[in-house]
Amino acid sequence: MRKYTTAAVASLAVFLASGIIHEWLNYSVQVYHHAEAPKDSIYNPDNIILGSNMAFFAWQFFVMSIEKYFGEISSAKVPQPLVPFLVIMTSLPLAFWFAEPYFQGRFFWDYEGVLPTVIKMD
Repeated sequence: MRKYTTAAVASLAVFLASGIIHEWLNYSVQVYHHAEAPKDSIYNPDNIILGSNMAFFAWQFFVMSIEKYFGEISSAKVPQPLVPFLVIMTSLPLAFWFAEPYFQGRFFWDYEGVLPTVIKMD
């Protein structure tokens, strides 16, 4: 796609495609598959907010665009070991947009018996 358009449009297309795939995964595996579950079941599809994965990937596109923009207008270079830290710190505050549907849909429920997990105690 980069051959026919700008890097920004190609990046936007990739992030949108990723968002669509993850939304489809959430819908097909968690909402559609458990649509007939009783409302008091742990698999209550009403708890899953569709669209949050798309919002997360849109945020990632925004972060990447800002990073590229400031990289082009600034002559100062950020030290290479600091770059991963900055990327994580711009993604981490909104990571719940990506992870919440998986937790609400009990996507990782089967793994909790064999893998160490952190859960909120009442």
